[in-house]
Amino acid sequence: MAEAPARHGPKAADGPVPAEEISELLEVVSREPACAEAPPSTLDAALTPNDRFFVRNHFPVPHLDRSTWRLEIGGKVSRPLSLSYEELTGRESRTLRALLECAGNSRRAMYPPAEGVPWNHGALGAAEWHGVPLAELLAEAGAFDTASEVILTGADRGTEPGVRGTIAYEMSLPLEKARDPDTLVALRMNGEPLSAMHGAPARVVVPGWYGMASVKWLTRITVSAEPFRGFFRTESYVMIPEGPERGSPPPPVTTLRVKSLITWPAEGATLPPGLYSVRGAAWSGESPVAGVELTSSSGRDGSAGPWLAAKLLDEPSTLTWCRWECPIDFRVEGHFVLRARASDRSGNSQPLHARWNFRGMSTNSIHAVRVTVRGPR
Repeated sequence: MAEAPARHGPKAADGPVPAEEISELLEVVSREPACAEAPPSTLDAALTPNDRFFVRNHFPVPHLDRSTWRLEIGGKVSRPLSLSYEELTGRESRTLRALLECAGNSRRAMYPPAEGVPWNHGALGAAEWHGVPLAELLAEAGAFDTASEVILTGADRGTEPGVRGTIAYEMSLPLEKARDPDTLVALRMNGEPLSAMHGAPARVVVPGWYGMASVKWLTRITVSAEPFRGFFRTESYVMIPEGPERGSPPPPVTTLRVKSLITWPAEGATLPPGLYSVRGAAWSGESPVAGVELTSSSGRDGSAGPWLAAKLLDEPSTLTWCRWECPIDFRVEGHFVLRARASDRSGNSQPLHARWNFRGMSTNSIHAVRVTVRGPR
C-alpha cells in the first residue's frame, strides 16, 4: 500500500527560542515556560526517541549536578533517608515501558478555547524507563501504613498567578499508587541517563496517570498523613466544569482516559488515489485497550462510512500505548476526514467531543485528520 511522506520540522515561531535546548524535531508551543510537542506523524514507533519526546515545564529548567544532588525521604517514616545519586543507582532497579501524556494534551480541540498551554495532539510519548521502584524506597524508609499520600517535590521553582512568593513544583500520589511496583524513580530514559530537559538526575514515572504526576528533577519525597493542598494538586490539575460552583473542591486529574491517535497519514496530507493502511496508537490508564475503530467521510454525500475494526499490533497494557493499523479505500478523489476511536476493557469509549472543562484537562475526543485524495493533473 502506498504512503504519503510525513511532514516534519518545528513550527515557525516569533521571537527567541527558550534558552534551554529543545530538539528541532519538536514544535515549540511555549517559550516561558519551555513547552514543546511532537508532530503526531512522528509518533509511529513503540518507543519515542528522546529527541522527539514532548517537553512540559512549569518553571525554568534547573541544571543539577549529579555529584552533589541528594534525594531526601521523610515525613511519616521511621527511618528518614538522604540518598546520593550513586547510592540510588545501587538500589534494586527495574526497567519498564510506559507512556506519559500531558493532562492538557489535545487542549486545542476544546471549543470554546480552554485555559492553559495550547497543546495540539503531540504532548505524549512512550519510553523505556529504568530506575528504582518508589515502593522500595518507601519500604526502606519505613513509611507508616497510616499515611495517606506521598508528596513529590521537584527542584524547579517559580511564580504562579494568584500565589504569593516562589513555589516549587509539587504533586502528590495516594500511598497505594506510590506503592505500585510500576511507579518508578527513574534515572534512565531509552537507555540513556536523563537529560536536564527530561528531569535529570532523577524523576518520577507514574504509568497509567497523566504526566503531571511524573515529577521531574525530584529532590524530596514526603510521606504525609494529611491530604496535600499544594497549588498544582488543588488549583491547577483539576477538572473545573462549566456552570456555578458546586461547593466542593473540583476533582483532581489522575488516570489516563481511553484515547487514540492517528499517526499516518499526517493532518492535511495529499495522497494519490489508492488503497492505504492508516496507522495509529491507542491507550487507556484504567484498563487495557479492547479495540480501535476507524471511519472516513467517504460516502457519496460526504457522510461518515461504517466503523472499521483496526488490527492491534501490540499486546494492550495500561502501561503504554498499543499501535494499530487499518486498511482504507481512497480510490476516489476528494476531501475526506479520518476519525479513530478506541475503547477499553472497562467499557469506556472515546466520545466525539469530550465534555468541556475550564482548563481543557483529560481531553479524549475522537481524533480526526483531514486528507485530500488527488491524482496527477
